[in-house]
Amino acid sequence: MRIALLGATGKTGSEVLNQALAAGHSVVAYARRPDAVTRAPGVSVVSGQLDDVDSLITALEGCDAVVVTLGPKVRDRNKPLLAFAIPAVIQAARNAGVKRIVVLSALGVGATIANTRYPYRFGASTFLKGNFVDHDAGESLLTDSGLDWTTVHPGPLFNGARTPNPTIVDAASGTKMPGSPRTMRADVAAAILDMLENPDTYGKQMLLTSVQAS
Repeated sequence: MRIALLGATGKTGSEVLNQALAAGHSVVAYARRPDAVTRAPGVSVVSGQLDDVDSLITALEGCDAVVVTLGPKVRDRNKPLLAFAIPAVIQAARNAGVKRIVVLSALGVGATIANTRYPYRFGASTFLKGNFVDHDAGESLLTDSGLDWTTVHPGPLFNGARTPNPTIVDAASGTKMPGSPRTMRADVAAAILDMLENPDTYGKQMLLTSVQAS
């Protein structure tokens, strides 16, 4: 599979990149800072801004899917990011003929706040609120985009090895995630790559944590 990846220079995006290459996929990394992208066989880089539709089309042409793992730095957590990036990605995907898109979100964004428990719910409603509003503003546009979309909603992200049995479930199931839903980036990357070819996840908000849900 040929995957267009936005956010390849971030911690989770770089994990997606590495796991994709290990699985035999090729990756087109779309980056504002192309020099920061890990160079390896199977990786090509397209430089551009997140709202540059023409450059995005160039990156997406010939790809089978697009993965978005964008996230703001902590100091910029209340600034818009997904709200202006997602419209451009949707337009570029349509023009390039790419139907499949998986977007990294977070537990507590949009309707998934109903799947949270205290104390995580408190943080989602306060400290993380600005970032989550931005995510929801962008991701809500996917519903009527005509694309085969999935949003992935992990708990707080940590580095570390994959865990044997992460909890991965459709938010519409009503499942309540743990109050401390610690999630390994390696689990997130593996789940995203699995979902790319799983039509059962189309049009769904998928919850994810490395902790077992009760």
